[in-house]
Amino acid sequence: MFSKILVPLDGSAMAESALSLAEQFVEEGKGRLILLRVVPYFTVLAADPLLYEEMNRLGEDEALAYLRVIRNGLPNPAKADLVCQIGSAADSILQYAKENDVDLIVMSSHGRSGLNRWVYGSVAERIMSQAPCPTLIINARHGAPEGAPGKILIPLDGSVLAEHALQPALDLAQLLDAELYLLSVTTSGELRIETDSKAEAFADIESGEVVQAKDYLQALAENLDYEKVNYAVEIASGTVAEAIMDYAAENGMDLIIMSSHGRTGLKRWVYGSVAEKLLRSACCATMIVRNQ
Repeated sequence: MFSKILVPLDGSAMAESALSLAEQFVEEGKGRLILLRVVPYFTVLAADPLLYEEMNRLGEDEALAYLRVIRNGLPNPAKADLVCQIGSAADSILQYAKENDVDLIVMSSHGRSGLNRWVYGSVAERIMSQAPCPTLIINARHGAPEGAPGKILIPLDGSVLAEHALQPALDLAQLLDAELYLLSVTTSGELRIETDSKAEAFADIESGEVVQAKDYLQALAENLDYEKVNYAVEIASGTVAEAIMDYAAENGMDLIIMSSHGRTGLKRWVYGSVAEKLLRSACCATMIVRNQ
């Protein structure tokens, strides 16, 4: 499933918080970890080629020494490869993932490199939107789940685009013996009709949406090959991102897996912005399965 798992590191404890979850995938499956550290260009020294080359070499040596220490601390060091790149963080991570057929990127939402802050949040958001493979972001404020994720939440909006997240979620659930929760968010009628005299119409609209959403999720679940994976069909109401985050927090979800884009009815669900909100504020890790 995930044979090449890329973990970008910048030398900080925050960035290293992604390791424990990545290790779970390797331990349960047959994949390998790729520990990547990016060394920034010494652009101010470019005018002196010899000094520029020497500083880059020293940066690479330091990065590889750090990665060796990290690898030696892993439960199975033999399953980890070390890579050092020189360049900008996001560009280097994306380029390596594309050129080496990486199956999954696991990274923290924030980190720190040396004395200068690596604006890891923006790096994570760019990778989430441009990576050629699924990206799993650990919210640095909450950390990775203890042990393997036991509850996986999949937000769906009735579109084929959103359903692209189903297969990776199913694969992970089978790998980790986790439970799947298929969630549809219905938009409250009050968001569309604002007069008190329409109270009965509110209830009718919401009731119809709930029934339609449940039928959709149930039919979807019954047509999938779950092979002993336990699943539940759930409905939430409200603003999409907030409803997903509230459900995840209230029900102890360990991981949210969602597509980068989706469509609800005739209106486009700006799923990209939903994913970004989850990345910044969700109580658990978020995996984004990118589609066009």
